[in-house]
Amino acid sequence: MNFIGKTLFSLLIIMPAWASAAQFTCTINEVLRLDDNGTFVTHGRSALYQNRKFYLDPDTGKVTGTTALHARLRNSDAHSSPVVLRNNGFKAVTLFRDAGSDAVIQINKAKDGQPRPFFYYTRLDMMLTGTCNKG
Repeated sequence: MNFIGKTLFSLLIIMPAWASAAQFTCTINEVLRLDDNGTFVTHGRSALYQNRKFYLDPDTGKVTGTTALHARLRNSDAHSSPVVLRNNGFKAVTLFRDAGSDAVIQINKAKDGQPRPFFYYTRLDMMLTGTCNKG
């Protein structure tokens, strides 16, 4: 294999890791729901999500994968995509017009190299909290 071929081959091996380096990797600490008194309480499905991870593309705002139940953490579909807002950290809002629901994820800025706290209000009225790392 010549020099150009070796260089292209090396780039193809390195590129997948490089291309995904900017995504957020988020770990779910708590899964909550709002009760009838306006108080957050532990969601009945919390055991399925606690300590699981999901991945988010900061450019599109889309959840790109998860170690939990993907359909329940999805924040996009064929008709709806998140709108990314970057004013103080990161926020993505999705309006699911067909389903009459929405999803909001906010990832705060990091402090002194610490993981970034997040909350994620899913389209199924679950509130996830935890921390994210970028890269």
